[in-house]
Amino acid sequence: MLIRRALPGDGAGIARLIVRAAPHFEVKGYPDGEWPEGMVVLVAVDGDTVVGWIEGILDGAYTGPGAPVPPPHGYVLALVVDAEWRRRGVGTGLLDAFVAVAGRSGTRWVFLKPEEGEHVEERVAFFEQAGFAPVPDPDGTWPPMGRRTRGAG
Repeated sequence: MLIRRALPGDGAGIARLIVRAAPHFEVKGYPDGEWPEGMVVLVAVDGDTVVGWIEGILDGAYTGPGAPVPPPHGYVLALVVDAEWRRRGVGTGLLDAFVAVAGRSGTRWVFLKPEEGEHVEERVAFFEQAGFAPVPDPDGTWPPMGRRTRGAG
């Protein structure tokens, strides 16, 4: 398994992964190998098969309480791993790779918001094991989570 930046040729595989493992997400322009400018898209591949995908931005601004540093902040917008590849380090590897990309860009913190609903406790535990910590937010049952990068400052 290899984790790398997504290439336009990965788009169809990303779309298939979304439909199979997370059908509540939109496939957007992925089937055509297109995604919004400025979006960081990484994939985990086994040969030619996309087994994991993460997308996010590096120029966001977390406006909630408890922001540890000023913007820009990175945001993980989506993370999906094929069911057959879960619990094998794919999700953690994708998160680590995204945080590394953010750090190299000078972004000092990456945030995410665990998807609520069934199994949210398991998602929160997974993100905590991957180095993300809850950010105090009195308005949310499940607060945003953040992780420091090795970026500038």
